[in-house]
Amino acid sequence: MQINFIGGAYTARSTNLNAQQCINLYPVIDQEGGKNVKALYPTPGLKLWKDFQTVAEVRGLNVMGDYLIAVVGDTVYALDKNGNANSASTTLNTSSGVVFMENNGTQCMIVDGSYGYIVTLSGGTPTVTQITDEDFPTPSSLTYQDGYFIVSKEDSDRFYISAINDGTSWNSLDYASAEGRSDNLVSCLSDHRELWLFGEETTEVWYNSGNADFPFQRFEGAFLEIGCGAKHSPAKLDNMVFWLTDKGAIVRAVGYNPQIISTRQIEYQISQYSTISDAIGFGYKQEGHAFYVLTFPTANRTWVYDAATGFWHERRSKWPDMTRWRANCYVFFNNKHLVGDMENGKIYELDTSYYKEDDQTMGCIRTCQVIHADRKRIFFHSFEIDFEAGIGLATGQGDDPQAMLQWSDDGGHTWSNEHWRSIGKIGEYKKRVIWRRLGQARERIFKVTITDPVNRVIIGAHLNATIGRS
Repeated sequence: MQINFIGGAYTARSTNLNAQQCINLYPVIDQEGGKNVKALYPTPGLKLWKDFQTVAEVRGLNVMGDYLIAVVGDTVYALDKNGNANSASTTLNTSSGVVFMENNGTQCMIVDGSYGYIVTLSGGTPTVTQITDEDFPTPSSLTYQDGYFIVSKEDSDRFYISAINDGTSWNSLDYASAEGRSDNLVSCLSDHRELWLFGEETTEVWYNSGNADFPFQRFEGAFLEIGCGAKHSPAKLDNMVFWLTDKGAIVRAVGYNPQIISTRQIEYQISQYSTISDAIGFGYKQEGHAFYVLTFPTANRTWVYDAATGFWHERRSKWPDMTRWRANCYVFFNNKHLVGDMENGKIYELDTSYYKEDDQTMGCIRTCQVIHADRKRIFFHSFEIDFEAGIGLATGQGDDPQAMLQWSDDGGHTWSNEHWRSIGKIGEYKKRVIWRRLGQARERIFKVTITDPVNRVIIGAHLNATIGRS
């Protein structure tokens, strides 16, 4: 019989960390508008695009004209479309932590939580100037709209705007307060020329009214009784705004109404993290899927929501440790999806036909739901997983790709030995992947792992079993 083996991560409430895993795989549904999961596809690999040869965090990426502005450690670089880089002679005052970056076409502004900087380009060489205007507030976040750089002030309900088209000039009177409720601002974001102001407990939406004294004012009725739990979590994607709330849920705004997209199990996992305020969010679209990526650096976990299907999956790096995903920030540049590494000064291209992370193993894991029969004993005769077979490489690792099966009969607390089967060498399209004589149990969870750098597509699974009398 066919069993429900493919699907997203943690679709049901469980305190067991090993239940219903979907790591470095994501569900694809019927293409005719249905909701049935068709297969699990591999998440994109990390193909090296630029190596700065430094042990430092890639803190932010921003496209300005024909150049990519990158913040790596305390250094600002400008890269052309071929990855050739020039660095600024002036460094930032900080060297770690994700930064906010926005540009107006000629100036790129950087905010690192304590200071603000303006980057200009001359012949592809960047110049960094710290904002020294005495009216510039201590910035907690940054966005840009209609010629204005906009920053929220640290530990206050105020946001300030720059002079028009000039991020070096600020006026102490050019500010407004989030006025729906007394609430410190956490972050700000411009989406479709609407200014979203995220507070600790509430969220407001403003717009440019063109008022001569101060151009922005609040939309009546656009007040949300929900706050933001991490200033770097808001992201715009698929014509919506996504963020981590102050209560540890993950939402997207449908119009001005927050819709919870996190499952109960994911919210439970988040509630166990010691810190959530450092969460980093970004969105990107690739091959018809719109992904909201949310990484919790302290907890070492990355959750990804696919707005095209409504399913969640995890992305993890550093096999076999399986820590958070290496991607620290994202940008679309020169028709490439680029991400910056969290620690090694590298920029990668997200490549759906590359099955490694740089030159490292990218393992994937699928753990299915519990199989049971009302506590009756089940005798497992055989278990078969349907792969897209015959995908072996011509030479090297992956010429005979393997799938490794384990199972747990105690809810995922302990696991069986590893049982390996070939997925099929190149051209073996009819290869069947079957495990036989699997013993008996009252309940069982199956887990399959693949580490070979091949196109690992899981289509389904079949179980041949007999239910006992008791």
